[in-house]
Amino acid sequence: MLRIVLSFFLLSSLAQAEDAKKGLYNQSELGYVVTGGNSASETTSFKQKSEYFWDHDVLSINGHYIQASGLVNQGTDEEDTQTTAENWSATLRYDRVITPKWFKMFVGYGMRGDRFQGVSEGQDIDVGATYYTANSKTYTQFFQLGYRYTRELLTIDPRVNPDNLGKSIDEICVGVGNCHHPEFHYFRLKGSIEYAHSKTLTLGAWVEYLPSVTDFADDQRINYSPYIQSVLTDIFSLKVAYEGRYRSKPAVQGNELTDFTFTTSLLANF
Repeated sequence: MLRIVLSFFLLSSLAQAEDAKKGLYNQSELGYVVTGGNSASETTSFKQKSEYFWDHDVLSINGHYIQASGLVNQGTDEEDTQTTAENWSATLRYDRVITPKWFKMFVGYGMRGDRFQGVSEGQDIDVGATYYTANSKTYTQFFQLGYRYTRELLTIDPRVNPDNLGKSIDEICVGVGNCHHPEFHYFRLKGSIEYAHSKTLTLGAWVEYLPSVTDFADDQRINYSPYIQSVLTDIFSLKVAYEGRYRSKPAVQGNELTDFTFTTSLLANF
């Protein structure tokens, strides 16, 4: 089996101390994985984060794209390439610093899609605040509390699914409003920690909890990601991360409640 892993990462670190420099900062990552031989697959991933700092304002743009494909019926006349995973997101956010290093308010707008999760296109609007309980070079911890409005365009209208014949609208539809283009209202709570164990090893994790305002019992979402980063040289480091996305009520009936992505990336910092 042939395996090629190519990863590019451009990082400009930003300090949240009072003397942080103003200007533009970027963070980019490109990954490409190819397997061959007994199995054949190809995975492409791209992440981008750009932030612009003023005295008390931060404007940020974040985005990612992941696509994976593989051969089916390999070695036969029906051999073909199929996409097995594909999701993307793009977010614009504005932060207003209230207390340097400790407290800020934010508003954000994002778009995303994951057709294998049953979401052709989703839109999220966030309003909230961030409070740091620790903010040093060694240990960082913060919590976010706010509100999220979500609207999704589903890949399949649940009402035309033959498996749902005879069921009530409440049983087959998610959210409120249009069954094919539902709306959601969530409280949003996020916690994040990052600990620099040494100059070469950093541990971190974040959890985002989204309980529904309109249907708390049946509609809750949890996103989470533990990660570890090890510095190999002054330029290169290795990062291993697991990201899970849980929906107590899937967009498409019969889907798994949890999707996850496990990644190992070679990072170049300069």
